[in-house]
Amino acid sequence: MIYETLIIEIIFKSLMDLHVYLFQTALPMLCFLEQVIVPAHCEKCVLMTGPACSSGGYRKADDEMSGTTSQAEPVDATARAVLLNRPQNTKFCDNHVSTTKYGILTFLPRFLYEQIRRAANAFFLFIALMQQIPDVSPTGRYTTLVPLIFILTVAGIKEIIEDYQRHKADNTVNNKKTTVLRSGAWQTIIWKQVAVGDIVKVTNGQHLPADMVIVSSSEPQAMCYTETSNLDGETNLKIRQGLSVTAAFQTLEDLVALSGRLECEEPNGHLYDFTGTLRLENQNPVPLGPDQVLLRGAQLRNTQWVVGIIVYTGHDSKLMQNSTKAPLKRSNVERVTNMQILVLFGILLVMALISSVGAAIWNDKHTEESCWYLSRAGDISTNFAYNLLTFIILYNNLIPISLLVTLEVVKFTQALFINWDMEMYHSETDTPAMARTSNLNEELGQVKYLFSDKTGTLTCNIMNFKKCTIAGITYGHFPDLECDRSMDDFSNLPSSSNNSTEFDDPTLTQNIENHPTSPQICEFLTMMAVCHTVVPEREEDQIIYQSSSPDEGALVKGAKGLGFVFTARTPHSVIIEARGKEMSYELLNVLEFSSNRKRMSVVVRTPNGKLRLYCKGADNVIFERLRTLCFAYVDLEEDAYQEWLKEYTRVSTVLKDRAQKLEECYELLEKNLLLLGATAIEDRLQAGVPETIATLMRADIKIWVLTGDKQETAINIGYSCRLVTHGMSLIIVNEDSLDATRATLTAHCSSLGDSLRKENELALIIDGQTLKYALSFELRQAFLDLALSCKAVICCRVSPLQKSEIVDMVKKHVKAITLAIGDGANDVGMIQTAHVGVGISGNEGMQATNSSDYSIAQFCYLEKLLLVHGAWSYNRVTKCILYCFYKNVVLYIIELWFAFVNGFSGQILFERWCIGLYNVFSHLAVWGSMALWMGFFAVYSAMWPTLPIAPDMIGTVGAQGEIYASPAPLTRLPAPAACHPSPRFLLPSVEVLTQEGGLLLLVMRIQGAVESAGKVMQCWYFWLGLVLVPTACLVKDFAWTTTRRTVRKSLLEEVQELEARAVDPGAAVLRDASGRSLNERAHLLTRVFKKTSSSVGRSNSVQQTVSHGYAFSQEEHGVVSQSEVVRSYDTTRERPSL
Repeated sequence: MIYETLIIEIIFKSLMDLHVYLFQTALPMLCFLEQVIVPAHCEKCVLMTGPACSSGGYRKADDEMSGTTSQAEPVDATARAVLLNRPQNTKFCDNHVSTTKYGILTFLPRFLYEQIRRAANAFFLFIALMQQIPDVSPTGRYTTLVPLIFILTVAGIKEIIEDYQRHKADNTVNNKKTTVLRSGAWQTIIWKQVAVGDIVKVTNGQHLPADMVIVSSSEPQAMCYTETSNLDGETNLKIRQGLSVTAAFQTLEDLVALSGRLECEEPNGHLYDFTGTLRLENQNPVPLGPDQVLLRGAQLRNTQWVVGIIVYTGHDSKLMQNSTKAPLKRSNVERVTNMQILVLFGILLVMALISSVGAAIWNDKHTEESCWYLSRAGDISTNFAYNLLTFIILYNNLIPISLLVTLEVVKFTQALFINWDMEMYHSETDTPAMARTSNLNEELGQVKYLFSDKTGTLTCNIMNFKKCTIAGITYGHFPDLECDRSMDDFSNLPSSSNNSTEFDDPTLTQNIENHPTSPQICEFLTMMAVCHTVVPEREEDQIIYQSSSPDEGALVKGAKGLGFVFTARTPHSVIIEARGKEMSYELLNVLEFSSNRKRMSVVVRTPNGKLRLYCKGADNVIFERLRTLCFAYVDLEEDAYQEWLKEYTRVSTVLKDRAQKLEECYELLEKNLLLLGATAIEDRLQAGVPETIATLMRADIKIWVLTGDKQETAINIGYSCRLVTHGMSLIIVNEDSLDATRATLTAHCSSLGDSLRKENELALIIDGQTLKYALSFELRQAFLDLALSCKAVICCRVSPLQKSEIVDMVKKHVKAITLAIGDGANDVGMIQTAHVGVGISGNEGMQATNSSDYSIAQFCYLEKLLLVHGAWSYNRVTKCILYCFYKNVVLYIIELWFAFVNGFSGQILFERWCIGLYNVFSHLAVWGSMALWMGFFAVYSAMWPTLPIAPDMIGTVGAQGEIYASPAPLTRLPAPAACHPSPRFLLPSVEVLTQEGGLLLLVMRIQGAVESAGKVMQCWYFWLGLVLVPTACLVKDFAWTTTRRTVRKSLLEEVQELEARAVDPGAAVLRDASGRSLNERAHLLTRVFKKTSSSVGRSNSVQQTVSHGYAFSQEEHGVVSQSEVVRSYDTTRERPSL
């Protein structure tokens, strides 16, 4: 018996050491295997088939932003025929969209697939099936099946609840209202009722319900402005224009009389390609292209109304063609747990083999003659395979069947904590944080790489005229320039409104009246009101400015606030009201903006008859993080202008290199300029963005910004949000060929030497054109090495596909957890590709939110989501897993011990339903479990003699009325005991082993003689053990924890206690045990654990001034040129109404 005890102790300690080691090492081991095995397979696929589909759910869609040329496969232009104002001959997809994981018919198969692919569930399904074989299972036929069904039911209910939330979010989108033409009248219907062929009217500010071809609009020549930041991240408005043959269809009668058909290609995911033909009755066919199409998800802006014909609806729309169903994501902790379960299964097989060998040895030593009392004739227990299967079933709960359902309940509760967190509730929009899935809570606490969109995620996408300098004098100020402000002050600043210029400096107004620079000030403000492509609209007494560039709109609004009001535009003039006096400037030429020129100019004739060129352009000099836009002018001579005009007319008609020659022609006129001054336009950051990024970077989280916006704008935002500092060196990679990209990346990697793949004070800036080559298989590793060597990475002008490819590259080649955050449909790809996807409920629709794992209202809430909820969830989940493993190992070590006593017969020590329900109830509180077992014994003792709970546990009455238990198979006893049977009913006593106060084991083993089961409850030592044993086990943990947290508590524990008492933790975290100042971790904790700005004390060491992001951009290469736009409007006339 001593040797048996020693063997059991060795096995038990080895198992526990192995589990702790596995849990500490399996996560990096698993990540390493993924990097070695999976990428090789994926790269092979890329080589064989090309990058046809991204794993993030975005198909390969050729994108003009990435510099690719559309090579769409040949399609039949007549593949889809849409009849106008008539019933359709073909049934098309409806306009209902869904981002849910399950449907009514797909729930059961998809849910079962997701559950059975978990090793534990697959194993217990196997055990449940094996238990159905007669005379094999020592624990009955249903002791595994019933708990498994219960566990799957709980998991299914949780999935249904989570997916119901997705259904609700989808219904919000599907039930939006729009106006369609039906039965000869305008009717208001919901989006999901929109059908192909409907004529739909969309008004200013509304999102488009489906893909539609423009018929007419309120603007001249059927033009309209759309904001596509939800699709491609661009902040500039896009101009789309309908056909001239339909531009006049603006009355209800005209639209009802519209007859014919529209032929177009089948639905596809090419966002910027469209081929179609409009065939109206009694008219020649007219070709249709992408310039005439408005896409679902875009927002109509600066246009009173637009009417269009629906061509693609629902999942046929180009937006939905570029997305997929929500992927079935699994956390790394779950993968590690699956590996541990496989290891446990191997241990189980070893235990079963040892027991089977022991049974074979026992049977060999104890022949039928010596054990005549066992009646072994025809007994199959001597068969080795039978014994092996019996012991596998006996020890099956070494793998905890309750582990997965326990984790599901724990994670679901953690998700509720996220949903209920009032510090992540945005009161202005009434938007709480929402965990759309609870399976990834622990991943939040392990994030190493964060990929963020810019527009709408880091910034508010609201441009404001903030400062200017005129004749060497700077105007405009912000409160933080007079005194330093803390991080909390920034979040308390009032939000910007769309019409507010926030330019606050009365000195400028005073200097206009009586200052030597007054003429320059007036000229400067006049230029702000004249040199642009903005179109004014009057709504009652207000002037609304519509512009393709939000920057230009901010400048015109700034001039208006200073008394120089842009009032009207005609095809040949610009009318302003300068300090109450109306002035008309004749518009002669518009020298258009381009990324190469970085400037635009207009040639005007002033009211006094002078020829003047106004020029505004970007200046790359950074001063106080202001992105400045310089204003200059020159007076032109009539003769020189006429000579230039002849050259301009000639160049504008050449066929070869027209754009380049026009730019060269513009430069002939844009010389000898007189600098008037410069302006600063702010793209306001969201509240708390700089502080949040700084905190996350202190937590060693790497942040990459992936944006579709211009490079200069992205760099400035990088400075303003503290992602890039002035101490960093910028590595800018802008190449237009594979060879040039290879040479540049190789040169930078070589220059880093031993610092390659180590963090350096560098920032990598790369554009989408270069990324097309950098993400190729040949250069991907070099690009990744260079990016990992930089502290910050900013990717500009990237397409949705490139975003997901970048995330996928880091996900597969770096041993780290990735998180992607965005607010637009163009971010869906990277959100679905990353380990964790977070959507921001912003101004760009709900597509990103509906496709995400977690949704928040502001970027700054990400701080608490990761550093509080994520970190605590990870800690709690790992402890829960270890607890579940530990309690089952302890239980079945005792079963193995008992096998040495019963001759390896496969006899169970505990009643079978006690074993079956052990995993269900053992995770309850200690005393609650005790109460359950006490109640069970009371009921069992009362009903056992007449109604046995176990069907094969049959009681027989001896000669003196004694009760015998005859379980099958019989426990093997030595011959003397069998010859002199003593009536004993073996019931267990209670022992409790605990770890950190949690119940780990209930082992019931009462030894001694009782004449009936009911007498157990009358034993005084049973009650003594019931109270004494748990108390004694808990005293050690309680005393140790109390002493340690009193004498030497950790910084985190101290902050937690102060947080619970609503006390400012700032004073505590800024010193260590010796009273010395702490490092960055202290500052991080002050940010993480603060409740509100009023309850948190401020320290000089954490105060920082407020930063601003300044930028300038303007629409270029639009469907309609800037010159045509300004010459198409006559705002002095009344607009057409519909």
